[in-house]
Amino acid sequence: MTTTNASIGLTKRIPSGFFRMGSRFHAREMPSRIMQIAEFHIAHVPVTVSQYEAFLESEAIKEKRWWSDEGWEWLNGRADGWGRKERNAPDGWKLQSKKPAHPVTGVTAYEAEAYCAWIGSVKKKSVRLPTEVEWEYAARGDDGRPFPWGEDFAARLVNTLEGEISATVEAASMPGDSSPFGVVDMCGNVQQWTASAYDPLPGERVPPGPLRVARGGSFNDTVFGSRTSYRRGYPPGFFYPFLGFRIVVG
Repeated sequence: MTTTNASIGLTKRIPSGFFRMGSRFHAREMPSRIMQIAEFHIAHVPVTVSQYEAFLESEAIKEKRWWSDEGWEWLNGRADGWGRKERNAPDGWKLQSKKPAHPVTGVTAYEAEAYCAWIGSVKKKSVRLPTEVEWEYAARGDDGRPFPWGEDFAARLVNTLEGEISATVEAASMPGDSSPFGVVDMCGNVQQWTASAYDPLPGERVPPGPLRVARGGSFNDTVFGSRTSYRRGYPPGFFYPFLGFRIVVG
Protein backbone atom coordinates (compact mmCIF):
# COMPACT_ATOMS: atom_id res chain seq x y z
CA MET A 1 0.00 0.00 0.00
CA THR A 2 1.48 3.34 -1.04
CA THR A 3 0.70 6.63 0.70
CA THR A 4 3.43 8.70 -0.94
CA ASN A 5 1.02 11.15 -2.53
CA ALA A 6 -1.27 11.52 0.48
CA SER A 7 -1.66 15.18 1.38
CA ILE A 8 -3.80 17.20 3.76
CA GLY A 9 -2.84 20.41 2.01
CA LEU A 10 -2.89 23.94 3.37
CA THR A 11 -5.11 24.63 6.37
CA LYS A 12 -6.30 27.88 7.91
CA ARG A 13 -6.52 28.57 11.64
CA ILE A 14 -9.98 29.70 12.69
CA PRO A 15 -9.79 31.43 16.09
CA SER A 16 -12.29 30.87 18.86
CA GLY A 17 -15.05 33.42 19.09
CA PHE A 18 -18.73 34.29 18.79
CA PHE A 19 -20.78 34.83 15.65
CA ARG A 20 -24.38 35.15 14.52
CA MET A 21 -25.45 31.97 12.75
CA GLY A 22 -28.39 31.69 10.37
CA SER A 23 -30.62 34.35 8.85
CA ARG A 24 -34.23 35.44 8.42
CA PHE A 25 -34.32 34.70 4.68
CA HIS A 26 -35.21 30.99 4.72
CA ALA A 27 -37.00 28.80 7.25
CA ARG A 28 -34.09 26.33 7.29
CA GLU A 29 -31.81 29.14 8.46
CA MET A 30 -34.00 30.28 11.35
CA PRO A 31 -33.72 31.36 14.03
CA SER A 32 -30.72 33.59 13.72
CA ARG A 33 -28.71 33.10 16.93
CA ILE A 34 -25.37 33.81 18.58
CA MET A 35 -23.01 30.83 18.68
CA GLN A 36 -19.75 30.33 20.52
CA ILE A 37 -17.05 28.29 18.85
CA ALA A 38 -13.65 26.90 19.81
CA GLU A 39 -10.52 27.28 17.70
CA PHE A 40 -10.06 24.81 14.84
CA HIS A 41 -8.15 24.41 11.57
CA ILE A 42 -9.98 23.93 8.28
CA ALA A 43 -8.69 23.10 4.82
CA HIS A 44 -8.01 26.09 2.59
CA VAL A 45 -9.89 24.39 -0.29
CA PRO A 46 -12.20 21.40 -0.73
CA VAL A 47 -10.49 18.03 -1.09
CA THR A 48 -9.19 17.79 -4.65
CA VAL A 49 -9.23 14.95 -7.15
CA SER A 50 -5.50 14.37 -6.71
CA GLN A 51 -5.84 14.19 -2.92
CA TYR A 52 -8.67 11.70 -3.14
CA GLU A 53 -6.83 9.72 -5.80
CA ALA A 54 -4.14 8.89 -3.26
CA PHE A 55 -6.84 7.23 -1.15
CA LEU A 56 -7.95 5.11 -4.09
CA GLU A 57 -4.42 4.20 -5.16
CA SER A 58 -3.57 3.06 -1.63
CA GLU A 59 -6.51 0.61 -1.88
CA ALA A 60 -7.46 1.67 1.65
CA ILE A 61 -10.98 2.15 0.36
CA LYS A 62 -11.37 -1.64 0.55
CA GLU A 63 -10.47 -1.77 4.27
CA LYS A 64 -13.34 -1.81 6.75
CA ARG A 65 -11.37 0.03 9.45
CA TRP A 66 -11.78 3.37 7.67
CA TRP A 67 -15.54 3.14 7.29
CA SER A 68 -18.42 3.73 9.64
CA ASP A 69 -20.75 0.76 10.02
CA GLU A 70 -23.31 2.50 7.81
CA GLY A 71 -20.66 3.39 5.26
CA TRP A 72 -19.39 -0.17 5.07
CA GLU A 73 -22.93 -1.39 4.42
CA TRP A 74 -23.26 1.19 1.64
CA LEU A 75 -19.90 0.29 0.08
CA ASN A 76 -20.86 -3.36 -0.09
CA GLY A 77 -24.22 -2.74 -1.72
CA ARG A 78 -26.35 -3.42 1.35
CA ALA A 79 -27.72 0.14 1.52
CA ASP A 80 -29.47 2.33 -1.03
CA GLY A 81 -27.05 3.60 -3.65
CA TRP A 82 -29.54 6.07 -5.15
CA GLY A 83 -28.68 4.79 -8.62
CA ARG A 84 -24.95 4.50 -8.00
CA LYS A 85 -23.55 1.33 -9.57
CA GLU A 86 -19.80 1.81 -8.98
CA ARG A 87 -19.03 2.37 -5.29
CA ASN A 88 -15.27 1.87 -5.30
CA ALA A 89 -14.63 5.31 -6.81
CA PRO A 90 -16.53 8.61 -6.97
CA ASP A 91 -19.28 8.96 -9.54
CA GLY A 92 -17.84 10.05 -12.88
CA TRP A 93 -14.32 9.24 -11.74
CA LYS A 94 -12.94 8.53 -15.21
CA LEU A 95 -13.56 12.12 -16.26
CA GLN A 96 -12.67 13.58 -12.86
CA SER A 97 -9.27 11.89 -12.81
CA LYS A 98 -8.24 14.06 -15.76
CA LYS A 99 -8.70 17.20 -13.63
CA PRO A 100 -6.47 16.64 -10.58
CA ALA A 101 -6.64 20.22 -9.26
CA HIS A 102 -10.45 20.35 -9.26
CA PRO A 103 -12.49 19.53 -6.15
CA VAL A 104 -13.51 15.89 -6.05
CA THR A 105 -17.28 15.44 -6.48
CA GLY A 106 -19.76 12.61 -6.78
CA VAL A 107 -18.86 11.42 -3.29
CA THR A 108 -21.21 10.39 -0.51
CA ALA A 109 -20.82 11.47 3.11
CA TYR A 110 -19.69 7.90 3.79
CA GLU A 111 -16.81 8.19 1.34
CA ALA A 112 -15.84 11.59 2.72
CA GLU A 113 -15.71 10.19 6.25
CA ALA A 114 -13.66 7.17 5.17
CA TYR A 115 -11.18 9.49 3.45
CA CYS A 116 -10.92 11.58 6.63
CA ALA A 117 -10.20 8.50 8.76
CA TRP A 118 -7.56 7.27 6.34
CA ILE A 119 -5.68 10.54 5.78
CA GLY A 120 -5.75 11.20 9.52
CA SER A 121 -4.06 7.87 10.16
CA VAL A 122 -1.47 8.45 7.44
CA LYS A 123 -0.60 11.92 8.77
CA LYS A 124 -1.07 11.02 12.45
CA LYS A 125 -3.60 13.78 12.97
CA SER A 126 -7.26 14.03 13.85
CA VAL A 127 -9.11 14.64 10.57
CA ARG A 128 -12.89 14.92 10.18
CA LEU A 129 -15.67 16.72 8.39
CA PRO A 130 -16.55 20.14 9.82
CA THR A 131 -19.74 20.66 11.77
CA GLU A 132 -22.08 23.09 10.08
CA VAL A 133 -21.39 25.61 12.85
CA GLU A 134 -17.67 25.45 12.09
CA TRP A 135 -18.33 25.63 8.36
CA GLU A 136 -20.50 28.74 8.62
CA TYR A 137 -18.10 30.56 10.95
CA ALA A 138 -15.16 29.78 8.63
CA ALA A 139 -17.20 31.10 5.70
CA ARG A 140 -18.60 34.34 7.12
CA GLY A 141 -16.55 35.35 10.17
CA ASP A 142 -18.12 37.22 13.06
CA ASP A 143 -19.90 40.05 11.25
CA GLY A 144 -22.85 38.13 9.79
CA ARG A 145 -21.94 38.75 6.14
CA PRO A 146 -24.07 36.85 3.62
CA PHE A 147 -21.13 36.12 1.31
CA PRO A 148 -17.55 35.20 2.23
CA TRP A 149 -16.19 38.50 0.85
CA GLY A 150 -18.92 40.80 2.15
CA GLU A 151 -22.45 42.11 1.78
CA ASP A 152 -22.99 42.22 -1.99
CA PHE A 153 -22.96 39.35 -4.46
CA ALA A 154 -20.45 39.62 -7.32
CA ALA A 155 -20.71 36.97 -10.03
CA ARG A 156 -17.16 37.62 -11.25
CA LEU A 157 -15.74 36.43 -7.92
CA VAL A 158 -17.31 33.02 -7.74
CA ASN A 159 -18.25 29.87 -9.67
CA THR A 160 -22.05 29.84 -9.38
CA LEU A 161 -24.84 29.45 -11.91
CA GLU A 162 -24.68 33.16 -12.70
CA GLY A 163 -21.19 32.70 -14.13
CA GLU A 164 -22.45 30.13 -16.66
CA ILE A 165 -19.36 27.93 -16.34
CA SER A 166 -21.58 24.92 -15.56
CA ALA A 167 -18.72 22.79 -14.22
CA THR A 168 -16.12 22.76 -11.50
CA VAL A 169 -12.99 24.88 -11.84
CA GLU A 170 -9.62 24.33 -10.20
CA ALA A 171 -9.75 24.75 -6.43
CA ALA A 172 -8.81 28.30 -5.36
CA SER A 173 -8.69 29.48 -8.98
CA MET A 174 -11.25 32.18 -8.12
CA PRO A 175 -9.49 33.78 -5.12
CA GLY A 176 -12.19 36.42 -4.72
CA ASP A 177 -14.38 33.72 -3.18
CA SER A 178 -12.46 34.05 0.08
CA SER A 179 -13.68 34.32 3.66
CA PRO A 180 -12.36 36.69 6.37
CA PHE A 181 -10.05 33.83 7.43
CA GLY A 182 -8.70 33.20 3.93
CA VAL A 183 -10.74 30.05 3.31
CA VAL A 184 -11.71 29.81 -0.37
CA ASP A 185 -14.42 28.15 -2.46
CA MET A 186 -17.04 28.52 0.26
CA CYS A 187 -19.63 30.33 -1.86
CA GLY A 188 -19.19 28.50 -5.16
CA ASN A 189 -17.57 25.67 -7.09
CA VAL A 190 -18.91 22.73 -5.01
CA GLN A 191 -21.32 22.18 -2.17
CA GLN A 192 -19.71 20.48 0.82
CA TRP A 193 -20.72 17.74 3.24
CA THR A 194 -20.66 18.43 6.96
CA ALA A 195 -20.76 16.14 9.98
CA SER A 196 -24.07 17.62 11.20
CA ALA A 197 -27.43 15.87 11.05
CA TYR A 198 -30.28 17.63 9.28
CA ASP A 199 -33.70 17.82 10.95
CA PRO A 200 -36.47 18.50 8.41
CA LEU A 201 -38.91 21.33 8.93
CA PRO A 202 -42.50 20.38 9.78
CA GLY A 203 -44.13 19.23 6.56
CA GLU A 204 -40.90 19.37 4.56
CA ARG A 205 -40.72 16.69 1.89
CA VAL A 206 -37.40 14.85 2.17
CA PRO A 207 -36.08 11.38 1.29
CA PRO A 208 -36.58 8.70 3.96
CA GLY A 209 -33.98 7.97 6.62
CA PRO A 210 -31.34 10.09 8.33
CA LEU A 211 -30.13 13.22 6.59
CA ARG A 212 -26.86 15.13 6.62
CA VAL A 213 -26.31 18.88 6.24
CA ALA A 214 -24.48 20.12 3.16
CA ARG A 215 -23.21 23.70 3.00
CA GLY A 216 -21.94 26.14 0.42
CA GLY A 217 -22.88 27.04 -3.13
CA SER A 218 -21.71 25.41 -6.33
CA PHE A 219 -21.57 25.91 -10.09
CA ASN A 220 -25.14 24.55 -10.06
CA ASP A 221 -26.49 27.05 -7.50
CA THR A 222 -27.85 30.57 -7.82
CA VAL A 223 -26.89 33.47 -5.59
CA PHE A 224 -29.61 32.60 -3.05
CA GLY A 225 -28.29 29.10 -2.51
CA SER A 226 -24.69 30.26 -2.32
CA ARG A 227 -25.12 32.43 0.77
CA THR A 228 -23.04 31.54 3.83
CA SER A 229 -26.14 30.72 5.88
CA TYR A 230 -27.94 28.49 3.36
CA ARG A 231 -28.53 24.86 4.39
CA ARG A 232 -29.46 21.66 2.59
CA GLY A 233 -30.26 18.17 3.86
CA TYR A 234 -29.30 15.06 1.89
CA PRO A 235 -29.20 11.35 2.73
CA PRO A 236 -25.55 10.47 3.46
CA GLY A 237 -25.63 8.05 0.51
CA PHE A 238 -26.49 10.83 -1.97
CA PHE A 239 -23.95 12.02 -4.54
CA TYR A 240 -23.98 14.84 -7.07
CA PRO A 241 -21.53 16.24 -9.65
CA PHE A 242 -21.59 19.49 -7.65
CA LEU A 243 -21.14 18.00 -4.15
CA GLY A 244 -17.73 17.52 -2.50
CA PHE A 245 -16.21 18.08 0.95
CA ARG A 246 -13.44 19.74 2.90
CA ILE A 247 -11.74 18.67 6.10
CA VAL A 248 -11.03 19.93 9.59
CA VAL A 249 -7.66 19.00 11.09
CA GLY A 250 -7.00 18.61 14.81
